Amino acid sequence: MLLAAAFALSPLAAATVIDIDAEDAAAPWSQDDGRGAANEIVREAFARGGVAIRMHTVPYARCKAEMLAGSVAGCIAVGANEALGAGTRLPRTPLYRVRTVLVSREHAAVSGCNASDWPADTRVGRVHAYEYAPRFEQAMATTRIATTDLNSEAQGLRMLAAGRVDAIALQLDALKTLDYVQRQAAAQAPLQVACDFGPLDSHIGFSMRHAEGARALAAFEQGYAAMLADGSAERILESWRERLMLTTPPRR
Repeated sequence: MLLAAAFALSPLAAATVIDIDAEDAAAPWSQDDGRGAANEIVREAFARGGVAIRMHTVPYARCKAEMLAGSVAGCIAVGANEALGAGTRLPRTPLYRVRTVLVSREHAAVSGCNASDWPADTRVGRVHAYEYAPRFEQAMATTRIATTDLNSEAQGLRMLAAGRVDAIALQLDALKTLDYVQRQAAAQAPLQVACDFGPLDSHIGFSMRHAEGARALAAFEQGYAAMLADGSAERILESWRERLMLTTPPRR
């Protein structure tokens, strides 16, 4: 009884559980079942920082909106973009780095990075509320190219294969490859990389409007720094690389 009473009064037991959103369609980084390389790293980082979290798997648009509104302390994973505003803070070190890659059907007229050279009726798919590399955002803002909002990259690949869009923007990296997302979408139409618009760092974003946002950021940075220093973050990534070699991506 004395031990139980002591635990009930301990800081860990009394600490507030912090709510964190994670995207449901960013496999293998963040999956709809709550697993994923980024989710795993975030959970361990918070555990090392001594903070209890409750992770919610939601569409990215909701993840971002709830972070911006301060109804959750953080969102996995947010692209480094000044448009997020002063109410959002990003850790010093990203979880991973993607490249914004525009893909089109093989031999399509959409090719190259100069959007002015694409056909005037080009339709480009992009995931609703996603941040993209600055060069892509600039290309879309300075031309009259039509964009189509997507619920997910997998949906966009199926639309591309069916001819409903002419190109889509994908966020790719060494773990989440074009082959991976095509297999995930079950859309194996021959594609070409029309343009690599460059890198974008992906972070867990923290809301400074949330009462626990600043504490969550500090705890995460403390834990993540320790994981980077002792190699445990890299070991999580390596375990996911090995897993992806042996498994089929979850269908979206």
